[in-house]
Amino acid sequence: MDRRQFLGGVALGAFAAAMPGSAALAATPQDQLVIAVNMGSMRGLDPHEANQIESAEILANLYDRLVYFEPDALDAPKPQLAESWTVSEDGRTFTFTIREGVTFHSGNPLTAEDAAWSLARLVKLGLAPAIDLRQWGYEESNVETLIRATDERTLVLETPEAWSPGLILASLASSACSIVDRAFLADKEQNGDLGRAHLQAADAGSGPFSLRTWRANDVMMADAYADYWNGAPAMRRVIMRHMPESSVQRLQLETGDLDVATRLSSTDLDVFEKAGTIDIQKVQGFGFYYVALNQKDEILSSPQVREAFRYLIDYDGLASTVMRYYGIKSQTVIPNGLPGFLDEMPYSLDIEKAKALLAEAGYPDGFSKTLYIGPGTPYFEFAQSLQANAARAGIKLDLQMGDYLSRFRERKFDIFMGRSGERLPDPHSILQSYATNADNSDDAPLSGLMAWRSAWDVPRELQDLVMAGARETDPSRRAEIYTKVNALYLEASPALITSFERFDVKAVSKRVSGYVGHPTWLTRWDGVAKS
Repeated sequence: MDRRQFLGGVALGAFAAAMPGSAALAATPQDQLVIAVNMGSMRGLDPHEANQIESAEILANLYDRLVYFEPDALDAPKPQLAESWTVSEDGRTFTFTIREGVTFHSGNPLTAEDAAWSLARLVKLGLAPAIDLRQWGYEESNVETLIRATDERTLVLETPEAWSPGLILASLASSACSIVDRAFLADKEQNGDLGRAHLQAADAGSGPFSLRTWRANDVMMADAYADYWNGAPAMRRVIMRHMPESSVQRLQLETGDLDVATRLSSTDLDVFEKAGTIDIQKVQGFGFYYVALNQKDEILSSPQVREAFRYLIDYDGLASTVMRYYGIKSQTVIPNGLPGFLDEMPYSLDIEKAKALLAEAGYPDGFSKTLYIGPGTPYFEFAQSLQANAARAGIKLDLQMGDYLSRFRERKFDIFMGRSGERLPDPHSILQSYATNADNSDDAPLSGLMAWRSAWDVPRELQDLVMAGARETDPSRRAEIYTKVNALYLEASPALITSFERFDVKAVSKRVSGYVGHPTWLTRWDGVAKS
């Protein structure tokens, strides 16, 4: 569909919606699933490079991994390409038996060699998703020795040191650890890129769908893979369309031209919820909406100033309005349902308390700073609320809205408001980013960590406990460690202020069944059916 056709469809849909009692002009075909997303941050479809929630959903269906998690059972990895596995007594050696009879979309058989090569490729490319293996000590110099195929169906994975086995399995279930077709990519390599350029707009997977079309900021089409090892999907085709505007997504849902919307505003979600015409899924996102205070700034590095900002957030007011669909109040750093969660809410909006803390810090008359926020809902409404409350305490915040994530990554900001999300359903994946920072220098290779981006020199006791939890193999002991970590984080007046646990909202047509949003971003389409 070209731009003129698309705009024409929107115009017709708007006309129909305006006519009293008018029926939907169209309905998506029964064997096709149409999903609307914002593709603005998507750059390509290499599973060892892509690192966005929208990309992950596509990759979840083009590729398989050794293991996976059901959306409602994130504590028990299940077999996918590995039909079984064992773990040595010391927790350092994992032996996987690869499923027999699996073929890639190319027709090539999938073997343990493909699995070993894929995981080594992830580490060697060294791009953002590589953290899922590099954090356990894998490097370009050791990965081929530690991760190896001993025959066509046996993959051995050794860890450089002992970690909680659950952490390793959770990493292997992430989109980053997708298994790619080694033979297919052999002649696609350019200048030693291991096929990276080719996979920007192609696939080399074995998943239930194969890539048909990819155009950045426009459309993705995937066709059912008839020879999928677990049976051919009911959907013949899945179409993902770039549709960043909530109003357009809402209109397309109303007219039947769309099956799943992912970027609806609170206002539009309210309309559907009241009408009961669309199923609304609130999917836990294993992250938080946060306010980051740059600790390179003399004023913002004051513990009293950091504490004051906690009293400038209208938790209750936001929870009942703009954040009603996007999150639940949370002031600690481990999401609900994970070991170490604390249901504690010691902070509330208190302008006088904030003023007292600012005076104690030496700023009784306040100060001026720039607040950078992401585009759209709920960032703008949240930021407006914070701006108004800060003004009452004497702080002038200049709002700058746009794609400012690069400023955060480069530590070139005053205050940044964003949201985090993790692919691994384990406390360590969140804590590593929020509560570790081994090298606070500007040139440290730690830009993936939120604590480093905030230039927060995390207390050593807190960092040591985080790493102790990752190495602990006893589940009950791990839970005790993480509970202590969570409490210490709250007491530290951190530079990263959590306010709401993140939820990702999906509005799904009632014609659709089996589309279940996945907390680790790996929503699958092979179980989808339509009436």
